[in-house]
Amino acid sequence: MQRIDKQIKALGIYQIVGGIIGIILIMYFAGKASIFNISILKITLLFLALYSFSIYCGFLLLNKNYTRGFNLSIFNQALQIISFSVLGFTFQYASGIYLSFGLNLTTDTLITYNSGLTAFNYKINSDPEVAAFSLNIIALILINFFFNLKEKIIRQKDELSEIGQS
Repeated sequence: MQRIDKQIKALGIYQIVGGIIGIILIMYFAGKASIFNISILKITLLFLALYSFSIYCGFLLLNKNYTRGFNLSIFNQALQIISFSVLGFTFQYASGIYLSFGLNLTTDTLITYNSGLTAFNYKINSDPEVAAFSLNIIALILINFFFNLKEKIIRQKDELSEIGQS
């Protein structure tokens, strides 16, 4: 159980740090923007909410609220799996480390990859000719890890309840 607690704590810290870095980057780029209008404000608030959600998920895990923490953390990672740019609309969100592999179908079929620490990209009416999709491998791995930890905790609770009934 102690090993599982350490893994959960590490995942909670990971989500908090990823969220904090994302918020710092948003504030930095918002301060550097030469134009600031209602559309940019909406996009900024959207990503502030997403990074705050990541921090919230991390705090739930650190406070041992496992059921809610795991469910929301899985949802948070699911939001980070797919990045795309199609018909002038672009969306990318990564809180923490990301490693993406994808396809760029704009002029040829190109295999792409990208990695980094925390990313956000949201565009409307950008380049309608661009067609690109990518999958964040780190988010997929983390979702699998969350499901496995959740299953282990359920199994341990069942074993403890069986011992208590004996």
